[in-house]
This record gives sequence, structure tokens and C-alpha cells, in this order.
Amino acid sequence: MTVMVRRFNNEALQLLRGLIELKQNILREVNDCRLFTVNYPLLIEHIIREAKLYAATIQELNDKGELSPVCQKSLEAFWNRIMMEHALFIRGLLDPSEEKLIETADGFAKDYKELLEQAKANENCTIDEMTRKTMEETIKYRDFKEARTKGITGCEISSLILPLLADHVLREANHYLRILMPESGC
Repeated sequence: MTVMVRRFNNEALQLLRGLIELKQNILREVNDCRLFTVNYPLLIEHIIREAKLYAATIQELNDKGELSPVCQKSLEAFWNRIMMEHALFIRGLLDPSEEKLIETADGFAKDYKELLEQAKANENCTIDEMTRKTMEETIKYRDFKEARTKGITGCEISSLILPLLADHVLREANHYLRILMPESGC
């Protein structure tokens, strides 16, 4: 790894640590009713978890020069939780008149919660079976997010969801599908 890349990574880590600290302070203030925001506390926690994963990834690259293989099960648990939370946020940001979309988002939240519970319980499923189920669910969810993003940008869906946020959660679903495709072991 070149000195320039290492320096860039160190700057990114410093910024990430600052972001994590800021978000943790905001969360603490929100939970203590000293700060009020339109963001759900769960969304703030969600951002903190994602930032911590990214910081750990950059740190590992700096330390080892490469990423070590990750346990597929723990990676799926992390991203299944992220996808479940996206569904909860989407559900909460849709206009109450969008009943069908709210029901669909709620269904995705329940499906991902079930995948998380099955993985914890090790319900006689191999990791390959769980990954297959997760991939099938994530493809359906990605398609839902894609249609919803088009509906938001085309002014066909009533919501508080900003087009940039809709695009962001769609990109994360596509990222997760890329993670699910390659084989990785524990």
C-alpha cells in the first residue's frame, strides 16, 4: 500500500471517527430528551453501525493491506438487519395514504426479521440455504426499492422520502446482492 493511500485512509478514518462520535452524542442527547430531531433514534444507530463497519474495513486495509475473509453468516446478519431497518424507515416515511406500499414495506421488515431469527436459531438450515433465501428476499426487496425510487422521483408516491435517500437505500440493496454472490467462509 502506498504512502499516499495510507494517508488517505488515515484521513478517512479520522473523519469517520468524528462522524461516529458526533452521531453517538446526538443519539445520547435525543435519548435524554435534550435534543429533538426528525430522525428516528434507530436511524441514528443505523448510521453509527454502518460507519463502524466502514471504519473497521479501512483500518484492516491499513493494517494488513488486504481484507481477510469474513464469515458469511455474520455479514448476512449485519446486512439483513440493515435491510430490515430500511423497510421500517420506508414504512415510517411514506404518506399514510400509501397504504399498499406501507403494507409491502412492513412485510419486508417482517421477512428480514424472520431471516435474522432463523439464522440465530440455526433452524437446521445450512449457510447455503440461508444465503439462497436471503438472496431471493433481497432481489424482491431491491426491485421494490427500485420501483419506489422511480415513483418518488416521478412524483407518483406521496412520502417524506427524499430522492437521494431512496437512491441510497437502493444502492445498498445492490451492494448487498454483490456481497451475497461470492462465496466466503468463516
